[in-house]
Amino acid sequence: MRNFATESGKSKGQFYTPAEVSRIMAKIIGINSENSTPNTTIYDPTCGSGSLLLKVADEAERKITIYGQEKESATAGLARMNMVLHDCPTAEIACTGNST
Repeated sequence: MRNFATESGKSKGQFYTPAEVSRIMAKIIGINSENSTPNTTIYDPTCGSGSLLLKVADEAERKITIYGQEKESATAGLARMNMVLHDCPTAEIACTGNST
């Protein structure tokens, strides 16, 4: 999946966020198991394949509410699949554009 995400969008200005960057960002915003509840919400307006959303969910160590949006329909579909594969089936990923 990393290879697909890394190579697929470069011509359109899309780039894969390395897991390490996502993990650091999750720590910077202060999400952890002590301060997360099902009412905790994370939103990524340019979620791509959803790696940042998943890393934040991992840091929370609890079920949190996940929202993302992505311009490309194929990438939004990948993000939805990624959410299901990582046990976040209630995540809502919106597609805000058209795939060409």
